[in-house]
Amino acid sequence: MKPNATLTRVLQARLHPVFALAALTTFTGLVQAQTVEVFGLLDLGYLHTSASGSGSVSALNPDGNTSSRLGFRGTEDLGGGLKANFWLEAAVSPDNGTGGSTSTTNKDSVGGGGLTFGRRATVGLLGSWGEVRFGRDYVPSFSNLTVAMHPFGTNGVGNAGQLFYQVNTGGTTARTNVRASNSIGYLLPSKLGGVYGQLMYAMGEQASNAGATVDDGNYLGARIGYAAGPLNLAFASGTTKYATGDFTQTNFAINYLVGPAKLMYLWGKNEVGVTKTTSNMVGTQWKVGKGEVRFAYTTLKADAVANDASQWAVGYVHNLSKRTALYTNYSQVSNDGTGTKFTVGGGNAVTAPGGSSTGYEFGMRHSF
Repeated sequence: MKPNATLTRVLQARLHPVFALAALTTFTGLVQAQTVEVFGLLDLGYLHTSASGSGSVSALNPDGNTSSRLGFRGTEDLGGGLKANFWLEAAVSPDNGTGGSTSTTNKDSVGGGGLTFGRRATVGLLGSWGEVRFGRDYVPSFSNLTVAMHPFGTNGVGNAGQLFYQVNTGGTTARTNVRASNSIGYLLPSKLGGVYGQLMYAMGEQASNAGATVDDGNYLGARIGYAAGPLNLAFASGTTKYATGDFTQTNFAINYLVGPAKLMYLWGKNEVGVTKTTSNMVGTQWKVGKGEVRFAYTTLKADAVANDASQWAVGYVHNLSKRTALYTNYSQVSNDGTGTKFTVGGGNAVTAPGGSSTGYEFGMRHSF
């Protein structure tokens, strides 16, 4: 027997608004409870480097201003001021479409070329007491090398990493100068009168019967800072255990805003086993119309490894919008004595004793 058509239409007319309202209420509740965002950034430009004894190299090069990435992040409101969050972020190279690498033990390097979430992969809880994160994240001492504390951050030919990263030696290849895997981190809440900070412990996850290497990859570090008005300063230090020689990264950064200019100073020390490098940088980020002029001068003193060196860099970033910018940079790194260790841009190496290298680049950055 077929159902009465008239009765069916009446029931549909009466029930559809009810279903629609129920669905809308459920969807609205989900939206209010959890938000998920897809985000990313692409940075690509032309790079030319030359080095004493090695000629020159031209390349289409990513990340001259900011690191290219693709990510997913979200939060869920758990009520009572408590929120859960997650963050997955992968490095990408827009010049050839490849991804970045990661480290599973803070000792190895894996996944180079494929899409891995090696930039950040965390899950955490956030409340009025601060934030706890679990996973792969930035180590506390890296934050003082970013563009907030260094005119160029760790990107482009003027980047801080050229003289502020460690010189691996004695069999130690440290993987924790930027990030650490298998970490537990705590960040202070934001409402502390300008005081901010981070504490992190990470595990190398070696077997208990691994002998001398049982602690390899274990990391402990912290950062404490103060930001109020025109002043921002922070001190950070972290140590990673290695049987071949521990790696310790320590730095202090301070900047002060005077009109359109942010005056910046950064000190850093890297120790690998019995070796040490110490760097000092003075620089500025100077707002000019829709753009920003950047300048940095850095000196490095080496102890029992590599050689002394110096670097100067100048650049300009022009903002076409909030998401799009054009940039250009120039830098020179000079090795002291008969040294050849340090070079611009990580490209062709200096081979002539006491030689120097130069690099210039121009490119475009777009975020989404």
